[in-house]
Amino acid sequence: MTKDQYIKQIKAFGKTDENYLNWHADRFLLTKAKIDSRLQLPTGQVVFDIGAHWLHQAFLYGADGHQVIASDVGGVLAVPSVQAMASAHNIQIQRSAGFDREDAFADVDPNSVDLVLFTEILEHITFNPVSLWREIHRVMKPGATVVITTPNYYFWGSRAWALSRFVKRMGGGIPVDEIINQITYGHHWKEYSAREIVRYFELLPVPLHVHYAEYLSFNAANRLRAPNRKTRLFHKLEKVFPVLRDSIYLEIRNT
Repeated sequence: MTKDQYIKQIKAFGKTDENYLNWHADRFLLTKAKIDSRLQLPTGQVVFDIGAHWLHQAFLYGADGHQVIASDVGGVLAVPSVQAMASAHNIQIQRSAGFDREDAFADVDPNSVDLVLFTEILEHITFNPVSLWREIHRVMKPGATVVITTPNYYFWGSRAWALSRFVKRMGGGIPVDEIINQITYGHHWKEYSAREIVRYFELLPVPLHVHYAEYLSFNAANRLRAPNRKTRLFHKLEKVFPVLRDSIYLEIRNT
């Protein structure tokens, strides 16, 4: 499926967040391609998409013949266009009362999920995540996989390299300008390196571990639409030095 075909099929159901879809379409498609090549899931697997939102990602797995459970908080999953997409593509909607709750996924059966999609969620978590990961582990079949994608803290365009901000004593992490002025679906309160995430799961009192990790460039196409000398230079460098790429892809196992 090409990017244009994918976007067209999503829009055919009606209301959606078109700006978000256009910006993240490459990421959704590249993640799906990576999962297909590495995990080679048989048709009909149970896929649990956490933070499913407008079902932009869940759609790809439902259309591919998998049984998808889509979970999120808030009201987007109740939008008629989202409900229509779910009905057309074997997507079961499970609205959660909160991912910080011990019963976050109470409606999902234990040992029932083959693949958990936890993409672009880790950087938004602002609470102690132990209960969340216990719930995720509870619903996973033995040998199941959690796929995590998350922004790379050491991406060449990230705030990790904001020397001028350091010199001006303007702190680290999210700038206050973004907290006050920027409209988002939730700020990137914590961005990670691959080594940090390995440590995260070593410390987590849940039997999950990092099985595989790789730095990927999910948003290079968006950056290169308006190229300048710096962008072209660093695009070449990230091909040679993976640690400079914009995202981290990880597979987490329970065995």
